[in-house]
Amino acid sequence: MNNRVRHYVVTRDINPKNQAGCSPLALMGPLGCPLIFPRQPSAPQSPTLLRGETFQYTAIADGVRNVYTSGDAVPQFSTSGILDPGTFTFASLFINGILQPPHSYVIQPGTLILSDVPVQGAPIIIQFVRIISQ
Repeated sequence: MNNRVRHYVVTRDINPKNQAGCSPLALMGPLGCPLIFPRQPSAPQSPTLLRGETFQYTAIADGVRNVYTSGDAVPQFSTSGILDPGTFTFASLFINGILQPPHSYVIQPGTLILSDVPVQGAPIIIQFVRIISQ
């Protein structure tokens, strides 16, 4: 029986086609690939506190229209009308409790345009989120 112990040395795999050393076989961080492994550590950033605000627009679908305005808001469930897209960071639209894909609607100041007509009685909820650095 052979009782020899084998020792392996792991080296960087740099081939002529990949001078940056971005080999999937490299076990250590590659010399290049600055987007993934920067050569110089980044200067420490001072922490920035972010503050978030949320607003909600709620309307009830009438089963006929695909355009809703701030005037259609249900005051008991809304904290705002339909905001100008330049005033919020992102928005999520829910129709009948289902999150809608962004390509299925357009938000304009005071107006929501849907690609389809929701069923009568379905709640239409837009959650607006504004993130502000302090």
